[in-house]
Amino acid sequence: MDRKAIERIISIERLEPYLKHHSNDFDKAVEHYKANIEISEAFYPLLSILEIGLRNNFDYQLKRRFDDDNWFENPEFIKIVSRFQIDRVSEARNTILREKKEITTGKIISELSFGFWTSLLDSKFEKTLWKNLRLAFPNCPKNIRQRKTMSSKLNGVRRLRNRVFHHESITWSISALTNYQQEIIEGIDWLDRGLLEWSNELIRFDEVIGKRKGLIK
Repeated sequence: MDRKAIERIISIERLEPYLKHHSNDFDKAVEHYKANIEISEAFYPLLSILEIGLRNNFDYQLKRRFDDDNWFENPEFIKIVSRFQIDRVSEARNTILREKKEITTGKIISELSFGFWTSLLDSKFEKTLWKNLRLAFPNCPKNIRQRKTMSSKLNGVRRLRNRVFHHESITWSISALTNYQQEIIEGIDWLDRGLLEWSNELIRFDEVIGKRKGLIK
């Protein structure tokens, strides 16, 4: 593809950060853009396992906390949470209805955003939900299994996840990328003792970074 076609398809605005990073060297900028796609792809298995594992562990603990499979509709839960959580549940339900699907507990749980789940770790829920939600991290050492720690870690991962899933740039620092990988892997390990080993064959981050790191320096 020639330059004009690439600029039209990808957009000049999207390429601009890469051009700036490589002193307007168009070829290097385009290769860096491709590298960003490939590295984002390498994060996908880790992010997927962490997000799905977190929401299902939280779901299990909240079912126990409210003794209700539909805990998100339970009057006690609604009384505890804020408008943000209530609106996210309503949006999940409306999305399912728009798709003309049957509303089930499982579909509601899978439709709720990562932001919904991490919001349950906010300080306002320290005395109402955290006692139960902490049990969603059975493999986390008790001395560091604190609400504030979990909230900080998972909200950091959420910001990366949103950039990856919205095709934004993430590849400006090898050390930052490596740190994100370690944070996600640690989070996965905390969810279950065997989950990280089960996930190992899907983790190819180091391989991809090794191939592309020359563009990111």
